[in-house]
Amino acid sequence: MSVAGVSLSNLIVNLLSGVGDPKIRSEVSSSIWYLYEVYARGRASDEEIKNDLFEICSLVLSLTRTDLIEEELRKEAWRLADELLRAFKIESLRRRLMLKFAPRPSEGGPRLGGLL
Repeated sequence: MSVAGVSLSNLIVNLLSGVGDPKIRSEVSSSIWYLYEVYARGRASDEEIKNDLFEICSLVLSLTRTDLIEEELRKEAWRLADELLRAFKIESLRRRLMLKFAPRPSEGGPRLGGLL
């Protein structure tokens, strides 16, 4: 799956598609969004974020893809971690651009308010 045109939200939903437990779905989703906020604020390196995403993806895959052997699971978890990190980069760029080009209060026009 290519990140182009796929939002971070969609990647998370796809990752969780086989998880039936609402608590696990919520915790995993919250953890990924938390890592996104850490990334967007520059509080951790790409490598640190990717390693944490790998751990999350490994956990989810161990629950949803019991057909995979350990090596396949690790490979898929790294692939998903890469996709999520690319989505983090795209989403943070989008947010920065929206802030950069948002109208200032003195210019009038619509306010973006809490959208960012």
